Amino acid sequence: MNNFGQNIQRTSILKELSGGNAELGEAFALILNDMVVQSGITNPKAESFDVVSKSWRNLAAKENKTQEDYDKLDKTFKDEIRDLATSYLLFMAKETGNLTGKLDYHQYEAYQLKYRFGHYDIMNKPEYISQVKVQIRNGFNKLSAHGETTGGDNLIDKHDMAAFIYALATKTKRDENNNFTGFEINGIITPENYAISENLLFMDTEDNMMSIKLRLGYNMLKE
Repeated sequence: MNNFGQNIQRTSILKELSGGNAELGEAFALILNDMVVQSGITNPKAESFDVVSKSWRNLAAKENKTQEDYDKLDKTFKDEIRDLATSYLLFMAKETGNLTGKLDYHQYEAYQLKYRFGHYDIMNKPEYISQVKVQIRNGFNKLSAHGETTGGDNLIDKHDMAAFIYALATKTKRDENNNFTGFEINGIITPENYAISENLLFMDTEDNMMSIKLRLGYNMLKE
């Protein structure tokens, strides 16, 4: 088995063992943060993360699937995203001392400064801190409103986080003329795709492909 397969297997096993606690969320956080370097460029040494379990992939690869199989794939995919989102949000909440299960901007900022932008000595660089906080605010605004331009509650809850993971776990489909034709479930978050998604989240204040994925994921996954 190559390194990519080993990484996918390791994260799948980790997910199946960790249950609904913050351990999976912590592992997910560390893997995500390792996917990009400080500037947001892809880390070539980073691992990919498989959102879905090995059993899901086995069923997805089955030939002549029944309607029951398709229903199970859909339900399992949604459940696994929700479980990961809950665990990830729980870890973020623990790290910021939050007890409500919903992060406000200041808690989200504190988390991102520590985990995403804390790899280097940034606290003694005021200009860089100011620039980073603008990026964090852009990300918070998109996540807390799950991609909508209005109507957000200025809090990130488990539904918003599930929409975020859905956005990371889906790929855009294009035809032979490079025209957008929709999204497909991939389930594997690669460093390259994560770097693109993060850039759309942090750097672009306009409605973009990440916004569309967040809206779609939110509507699809909200219970």
